[in-house]
Amino acid sequence: MGASVSRHLGRGERGWLWLEWGPFVQRQTPHMTLSGFQGLVFDLDGTLVDSMPLHLAAWAHTAREFGFHFDADWFYELGGMPSRKIALLVAEQQQIALDPLIVTRCKTEHYVANLHKATVFPAMLELVERYHGRIPMGIGTGSPRINAEAVLRNTGLDRYFPVVVTADDVELHKPHPDTFLLVARRLGVEPAGCLVFEDTGIGVQAGQAAGMQTCMVRDGRPVDLQY
Repeated sequence: MGASVSRHLGRGERGWLWLEWGPFVQRQTPHMTLSGFQGLVFDLDGTLVDSMPLHLAAWAHTAREFGFHFDADWFYELGGMPSRKIALLVAEQQQIALDPLIVTRCKTEHYVANLHKATVFPAMLELVERYHGRIPMGIGTGSPRINAEAVLRNTGLDRYFPVVVTADDVELHKPHPDTFLLVARRLGVEPAGCLVFEDTGIGVQAGQAAGMQTCMVRDGRPVDLQY
């Protein structure tokens, strides 16, 4: 981290800390606590649930089937984007002819077949259980509703989240703010009073575009958060 970080650390709990993450710089509050937030908004895959390896395995399988290049880091950073849009990006960037619907079907079938392997990150479950009933909580995910609800049901997380916004509910997906804005609206809270938990760059960008504070989740743990 550069000198600019140390200059901001003295500003206290609500000061800004700049963290390097992928191709952009994330703005985040150092050592955040959750007191004062009106709503907590969670991404699902890779944030609450350790399901990203399943997504990546499904994409690797699909890449072999259709003959396109698979880069795990690139696909991970697109977590939160619907599979059909990812397929379109693959076709555009690799300049190959792909039917996005057929590619998506292949990827989804392989993913769903292994969905039972998804588990909840213990640290995130602890956080959710601690604030359940105290701060309104919702989920904003780029997965289709049928997949998201299956994950929530299989892991038991469905009992904690009355609001679940999926790829089926918005036209503009992450990094656009629409997913998170709809979560806030359905929770009945102001976007500026929400904290978003995300594990990917485009997810953090979506949270910031929605006017929300963001907390990066790495390896199943929230970064710089005291709770």
